[in-house]
Amino acid sequence: MIIFENGKNFSYDMIGEFHSSGEWIHPERIIKSYEVILVLEGRVYIAEETEKYILQKNQLLLLEPYKKHYGYKRVSEPTAFYWFHFFTDLEIPFKSYTGTDVYEIKQLMKKLLHITNTPTYSREAADSAGYLIFEELNRLSEEEIKLNQPLASQITEYIRNNIKKGVTVSDISRHFGYNADYIGKYFKKIYGIGLKDYLTSQRIKAAKDFLLTTDMSVKQISRELGYSEENLFVKFFTYHEKISPTAYKARYCNTHINNK
Repeated sequence: MIIFENGKNFSYDMIGEFHSSGEWIHPERIIKSYEVILVLEGRVYIAEETEKYILQKNQLLLLEPYKKHYGYKRVSEPTAFYWFHFFTDLEIPFKSYTGTDVYEIKQLMKKLLHITNTPTYSREAADSAGYLIFEELNRLSEEEIKLNQPLASQITEYIRNNIKKGVTVSDISRHFGYNADYIGKYFKKIYGIGLKDYLTSQRIKAAKDFLLTTDMSVKQISRELGYSEENLFVKFFTYHEKISPTAYKARYCNTHINNK
C-alpha cells in the first residue's frame, strides 16, 4: 500500500487480460475494489446499477466498489479487454473515457501484468506500477476537461433556460449523455462549485427575481420553479436564506414606481 502525506492511500489488487471464446456476456457481481476496464477489441455491454454503457475499442470505464455491475447484452464477436482492480480513497478522476489518448494506459497495464506475473518483483513494485496507471487516468481527465470546456458553457446555458422547470442534476446528465457523477465532478473542476450547489444558487436567484419583481404569490412562484407543493419551496428558500419567501418580499416593499 502507498500512503501519501495527506493520509490518503492507494494499493494494487489484481490485473488481467480477458479474451472471449464464442458468445459472451459479462457476469453479474459486486466487488470490494475499483475496477478499470479498457477495451482492446470488440464491444462490451455493461451496466452498473441502473446505468448502461457500451464500450468500444480504446474506451475506458471505471466501476465502483460495492455497486452491482453486469452485462446486459450477449456478444458473439471477439471481445478483449484489460481489467485492473485497485483500492484507494483518492478522488476518482472520471467515470468513463471515450477519447483516443490511451496508448500510455495500455503500455502501463501491460507492464503491470508483467510485474504481477514475475515472481522476482515485489508487492511494492506492483503498487507503484498500479499507481502510475491511476496517475495516467488523472492526466486523461485533465486533458478531456481542456478539450470539453465548451460543454461547461452549454451546461450553464441549459440550466439558465430550464431553471424554472425544476431541472435536476439527473436531467442535465441525461440531456448531455453523461453519468451524473462524472458530469458533477467535471462541472466542479471547471467552475469550482458542485453542479448541485450551482443549481441551488440559480434556483435561489430565480426565486428572488420573482419575489422582488412580480406580484406573484408564493404558491405561484413555487409552481414556476417546478415545485409540486408550495411548502417544499418555502422550506427550500427558508433553509438557504434563513428567511421565509414572504418575509423576504416584505423586506423590500418600500419602493416607488413613477409613470412620468
